[in-house]
Amino acid sequence: MMCQIAVSLHSGPKLNLDKTLKGLASARADFLHIDVMDGHFVPEIDFGQKLVQEISQNCQIPLDIHLMVEKPETLIEQYIFPTTEVIGIHVESTPHIHRILTLIKKLGRKCEVIINPGTPVSTIIPVLRLVDQVMVMSVDPGTSGANFIDSTIEKVKLLDELRQQNNYHYQIKADGSIDDHNIVKLTKAGLDIAVVGSFIFKDNLAGQIAKLKNK
Repeated sequence: MMCQIAVSLHSGPKLNLDKTLKGLASARADFLHIDVMDGHFVPEIDFGQKLVQEISQNCQIPLDIHLMVEKPETLIEQYIFPTTEVIGIHVESTPHIHRILTLIKKLGRKCEVIINPGTPVSTIIPVLRLVDQVMVMSVDPGTSGANFIDSTIEKVKLLDELRQQNNYHYQIKADGSIDDHNIVKLTKAGLDIAVVGSFIFKDNLAGQIAKLKNK
């Protein structure tokens, strides 16, 4: 089964963003992955509300909002745009994960729970029945370009097994240092969506996305 590709804009050039968006549309990117960073949950700051609003107004590729922030409940409604498809929350970022995921669904968007490399799948079992997507971080958040963490593959496999055993309907996603080699193992393990940044932006956009989808 072909994996869908969510292109991480954090890894791409910020100047001439309009040109990049048009290129990604032509290259048939499935989603635009938006890393909202607050400088606290992760060291960097990126993708404020106004910039993402302009992206939504000028590009019809669905937005995949990744809240790398503390107190994510304070920002969710700011990132509800016409093209927002899914909003992801780190289980490590809040003691109220069930409440926040439910809020996202009430706002008419898909909800996603995210786990860091050091967080076991068992932590999110109580919300698997609720969520539309589960994302496994394959690098530590905010460390773009770090080495892919191999244990991600086993987590994806476990999530796929849980999905089949319990008739859950969530999609499985991974984010961090994914390329045309490790995507093969991830897809075999049950991955549905790959978040990819550096690999795509290092060469022709359409060609790089095609390499990932043809694996």
